[in-house]
Amino acid sequence: MDAFLDTISSYPTSVYTVILGIMLVFWIFAILGMLDIDLVPGDVDESILEIDADFDGEIPGFIGLLHTLGLTGVPFTLVVSIVALIGFTLCYVVSVYILQPLGSALIQYVAGTAVLIAAFAVAIPVTSKMIKPMKPLFVKHFAPAKKDFLGHVCTVSSSRVSQDFGIGIIETGGSPLQVNIRSTDDREFVKDIQVRIAEYDEENDVYDVISEEEYQQLLERS
Repeated sequence: MDAFLDTISSYPTSVYTVILGIMLVFWIFAILGMLDIDLVPGDVDESILEIDADFDGEIPGFIGLLHTLGLTGVPFTLVVSIVALIGFTLCYVVSVYILQPLGSALIQYVAGTAVLIAAFAVAIPVTSKMIKPMKPLFVKHFAPAKKDFLGHVCTVSSSRVSQDFGIGIIETGGSPLQVNIRSTDDREFVKDIQVRIAEYDEENDVYDVISEEEYQQLLERS
């Protein structure tokens, strides 16, 4: 046990020991519900960025670097934990069987630095492979808000649409959404006419609609 403690507290293994210790405390608090596993940003929602597995463009900054290394799609805290665990394991094994027998403190330090860097370099691609099957578990689905449909085409499904009555269908790309719609003036729309969503009345949960011609005129003015 003493030999084990000496190894994990000596350079270079101690670097990963500290990181693992911090992540262990983090995961304990996360399990207890006191912290969010997404506390540290770094995850990329590829659906929002409109990218896929064959994406060849560049995403700037730190997130872009993570994406290039294949470390996105799961919480960043999970990535750090796996990288630290792999680095710790490699440094520990090399320290026990190679560094400690060297004897010279200077040689151990120089060689240890090389091992520290090499362990990190190995941990990155291994972590990328390990988290790949986990990514579907962390896919986030965002339900559209009511106001997200402003400007969308809506097909009248009721016999008429007036200032006090009307039902329409909005195509969402999935299941059609049936909503209550109202005309903004004395004009009435009839069944199967396509209109545009102009406003959303949150208090009454209804959409105000205008004709396609009125919508195009508004676009020209803006």
